[in-house]
Amino acid sequence: MIEETVAKIEAAIREAKGADPKNKAELIALLEKLKAEVQNDMRSKDLIDKAEEAVKNATLEFDAKHPQLAAVIGEISTMLAKIGI
Repeated sequence: MIEETVAKIEAAIREAKGADPKNKAELIALLEKLKAEVQNDMRSKDLIDKAEEAVKNATLEFDAKHPQLAAVIGEISTMLAKIGI
């Protein structure tokens, strides 16, 4: 959605008649920076999603291999949460 909005703004700037070419060029340059930032944010989100999935899988594997230890850790976590930690 953001990409579509940026593309529409860019098209409007390029099609603007009578606008100062220098201003148009500056606006286009700023839009290019914005596009790069949006792409970086999307890459970061993908990395976070992959990391979350890896942690989830590791937790499930740990629980399967060490059920008693996992239960004790769960109880400790619950107690800490109850006291606000």
